[in-house]
Amino acid sequence: MTALPPVGSTRGDRSTEGRQRATLGSRLSSHANALNAIRLLLAAAVILGHTVPVGGYPESAWQNASGTAVNGFFAISGYLIAGSRMRLSLRAFLWRRALRLFPAFWVSLAVTAAVIAPVSALLSGETVVPGSALAYVVANATLYITQWDIQHLLTSVPYPDVWNGSLWTLWYEAAAYIAAGLLLTLPWARRRPLAWISLAFVIVALLQFATFDPVDLSATKLFQGFRLGGFFLAGMLLWAARNRVPLRWWLAVPSLLLTYASQTWPEPFGWFAVAIPFAYGLLWLGAVLPVRLGSVNDLSYGTYIYAFPVQQLLAVAGAHTVLGYWGFATVALLVTLVFAWLSWHLVEKPTLRLKSAVS
Repeated sequence: MTALPPVGSTRGDRSTEGRQRATLGSRLSSHANALNAIRLLLAAAVILGHTVPVGGYPESAWQNASGTAVNGFFAISGYLIAGSRMRLSLRAFLWRRALRLFPAFWVSLAVTAAVIAPVSALLSGETVVPGSALAYVVANATLYITQWDIQHLLTSVPYPDVWNGSLWTLWYEAAAYIAAGLLLTLPWARRRPLAWISLAFVIVALLQFATFDPVDLSATKLFQGFRLGGFFLAGMLLWAARNRVPLRWWLAVPSLLLTYASQTWPEPFGWFAVAIPFAYGLLWLGAVLPVRLGSVNDLSYGTYIYAFPVQQLLAVAGAHTVLGYWGFATVALLVTLVFAWLSWHLVEKPTLRLKSAVS
């Protein structure tokens, strides 16, 4: 028997009720969302930001795009990772996170050392030191980057001696995965995730203020971890409250505008103040946009890990002096997408088939 609507109800009434009940949880509960497209857009924003120093262009507001985009990556990741941890055992969770991070990262190091660096040497007339190229791969294999250069290369570009300035965030991302996994292993945190994630967010926010020191580099490294951790926890917090957080454009649009305005605010207040609004704005976009780019082929990670060496190679070729800012950024994005497509199909997608090997 088919259930009939109550007397007096209409399709419009049901539609209105559905809109009133729409929450982050209800709209992001399946893969039918635009989060992968948002992450690819953030990866493109990183390219825009890095184009300024890599191309040697005058300082502009665009160079802030990379930092804002990385904050967005961590916010979205926090939302997704919290849900993943609650569905999986700790062992399976860590295994899947390792599969997602390490294989493509290791291949990107090898491609940079064995392919991109030699091409750079041919274009510039410089010399590759094989031992230094091998050390570049081995020394950085743990995600913690200790060797940025390959000897005798990138000596005459606007941003010298650094092959991949984007990789510094991956160690923090791995640390966030481990911390989230351990926090949501505790029985009381699993029973009341909203309360305990909120507490963790407040503690990390306070630690941002306690560790902020623009002069002391070691303190700055620690601060960056708490800064990124704050955005990650903001995403986790919204996951914990997902069924209570409504989807409203009049909340999301001001949140995104606030994030843009905060770029001129003093650190660390700016990062702390916009962590939750920015996370909400991005998740709202992921929930409401009808874009499914990346839902099958997720190119965001490959774009992130290959963009910087591609930009450096283009700079070695002199493209930055010919194309101008927007031309250089556009060509870099197009070339990087080729590397990202290869990374997804040849490395990331095949290795992700192993995710069920650990339960």
